Amino acid sequence: MQLPEVPFKEGKMLRRKSSECTYPQRTRLIKVDQDYLEKLVQENRQLRSSQGTPHGNHETPPAMSPASDSSLPGPSIEQAPWFQKFNIPHTPILIGEASDAGFATRFRQSISGTQHNHLPRLNYPSDDRLLALSEEECPWPTASKARTLVNVALRYASGQYHIVRRSQILRSLEETLQNPNATSSLVRSKLWALFAIGELYSVRVVNKGSDYPGMSYFAKATKAVYIVCERPQFDSIELRLLLAFYSLSINRRHAAYAFAGSSVRHAVVIGLHLNVPDSQLSDAAVREHRNRLWWTAYIFDRMCALNLGNPVAVQDDVIDVNLPSKLDLAEAADFADADYYIARIRLAQLSGRIVQSIYVRKSHPSPHEAMLAQRVQVCLKDLHEWGENLPAHLRLEHGDAASLKSTTVSLHLSFNQCVIVATRLILLHILRARVTSWRKSVPEPQFPHSAVTLAEACSRCARHSVRLLTDGWVDGSFPMLDCFYAQYLFSATTILTISNLMISNERRGEDIEQIDAALDILSQLRSSGQLSAKEFCQHFEAIKLATNDLPEERRIFGAPDVQQPAPARADANQDAAPDPSGLSMPGPTLQELLIQPSLDLQFIDDTLYQDVSQGLYWSNFTPDHVAEDSWGPV
Repeated sequence: MQLPEVPFKEGKMLRRKSSECTYPQRTRLIKVDQDYLEKLVQENRQLRSSQGTPHGNHETPPAMSPASDSSLPGPSIEQAPWFQKFNIPHTPILIGEASDAGFATRFRQSISGTQHNHLPRLNYPSDDRLLALSEEECPWPTASKARTLVNVALRYASGQYHIVRRSQILRSLEETLQNPNATSSLVRSKLWALFAIGELYSVRVVNKGSDYPGMSYFAKATKAVYIVCERPQFDSIELRLLLAFYSLSINRRHAAYAFAGSSVRHAVVIGLHLNVPDSQLSDAAVREHRNRLWWTAYIFDRMCALNLGNPVAVQDDVIDVNLPSKLDLAEAADFADADYYIARIRLAQLSGRIVQSIYVRKSHPSPHEAMLAQRVQVCLKDLHEWGENLPAHLRLEHGDAASLKSTTVSLHLSFNQCVIVATRLILLHILRARVTSWRKSVPEPQFPHSAVTLAEACSRCARHSVRLLTDGWVDGSFPMLDCFYAQYLFSATTILTISNLMISNERRGEDIEQIDAALDILSQLRSSGQLSAKEFCQHFEAIKLATNDLPEERRIFGAPDVQQPAPARADANQDAAPDPSGLSMPGPTLQELLIQPSLDLQFIDDTLYQDVSQGLYWSNFTPDHVAEDSWGPV
């Protein structure tokens, strides 16, 4: 209807009569982009969360879907960084979601439905104790003992990682034994560090009330790093790698992460991450040591980053140096199997991608990459390709565990750990959904086949790791004070516990024997004085208490008179070793899954965005509490 023209002064009358006009009602069909609809859903969720959160509440608001906004960080277990509350002003401790201890706490929270505190890591030598030891007199070991300790250290430290050249370090040892002033302070510090590692791996039991094996030597070696080198040398990088190795063994993971990162920084300063022209460095042995030393620093940095869930020191796109190669020289004995080191390097590279892709909070360039399922799928594709390209002599031959090289076993344990870290988020979210159904007494939800397959891959790798470790314990190749074996055992046993909670009644007892054997080993390691095992046993004691909150038919750690079904040994062996390579992940079902263009795991991302941060933190305790619970006198 067209209104007549009226003078401006009558506009007020026109506005008063506008309500009397009628207009035809028409439904318009318009095209709207899906991204626009998803953005509306996101804004709706954001509005609801802001209305549901009281003013002044310090809880983190729920994370929202990044599918429509690439500026939002990708999903993790929780959106907000996880800090531990400490009774020291302004020093909260960051806990990485990729760490095994952090995952154990998330597991306890999932099955109990309460805000369980993260257990503080107290079992490690204090800074004050190490500083005091560095100032005390430490006698140089006798010649025979010094040679023994160095040889033991070379077997365990430089056997799996190329840190020092064997011929050079033995020559330096003899020169120092004859005349202590004939070698530099850095070389003597390297020998102190090797003494510490050698003594650590020479004992099987730590005497209660005494310092940890090798601590006095270690404290002496650390004095050389008080001053940061302005002109780094090979010796300064090698020393930091040895200190990082020993720090991991005494459960000082943050110190090891710092030493490893420092070694990478020193290596970058002198250009180890780049190839040197032949005209400037013609010695082939020195060139090979240079390359391998760089890659060892690279491996240590990513290994520590994976353990803590922290960023790496240097990105892959700035590295342009050759991989280890085989040498046909007189010094070839200084350089072990190149294929093994290359496999280690590739696996370290993939571990860095796992942390960066799945656990680091960052923006993702596309909605497809923002989905957790797609990032897990990409990581598993890379790991599967690594296994396919593994040389024949590095594969596991089943039924001959006693004759396996420790380096080969360690390599496969590292591979299994990477698969576990990449997939255990999916296993955890399936558990959380099922626990909710148990508590509400409703039917368990049905999960997509792709989610179940990925969860089974995680469990299969855990079974394989536990089998390798228990076999090593039986044949005596399990180092009592080795931190890596204890970590792998704890990580795998946690996964087996989750898996056993969720499987059907017919399979309830399938993993019980492996879980009991693993916990028995951890208990014996704790009794022997191993610091990492003490921490891991504390976590598992808390897990046992948390399972008491579950319905009785779902508990694993019941009363002693509860009879568990006999484990299906044939199925367990088949699940633990599905292919000739010894790798536990590849299988026909998973291979088909990895080639799919996308996975149906939207339910996991939905739960990530709907959950409110649980506010994890340490229990309140003082530095004196840490000193009392730390190992050794303070």
